[in-house]
Amino acid sequence: KWRGYGVATADFGRADVTWSTQFIGKATDFNADPGDLGYRTPNVFYHNVQFAYDLFEKTRLMVGIDNLFDRKPPFIQSWTDANTDTMTYDLLGRRYYASFRHLF
Repeated sequence: KWRGYGVATADFGRADVTWSTQFIGKATDFNADPGDLGYRTPNVFYHNVQFAYDLFEKTRLMVGIDNLFDRKPPFIQSWTDANTDTMTYDLLGRRYYASFRHLF
């Protein structure tokens, strides 16, 4: 029912840090029986962080972590493909990335 996404960036000149949070509100699986495991899902928060640094005027290095706290998706009984809503929740868990960009 409720969802949200927020981003905050702190700029330090040649470097910046970005924190983002995704909120997915609690839900009820009306295809399951009340009291069954997965009938109600809790609120879920996913947190991501990214560090970026301008090495040169047109060159930027970025590293980041998505799903920083490795939040697992909630169990939802009636979703048979992965026991959760694969279109809503993060199935991959914590992951790291790096990016190097140079503008010509």
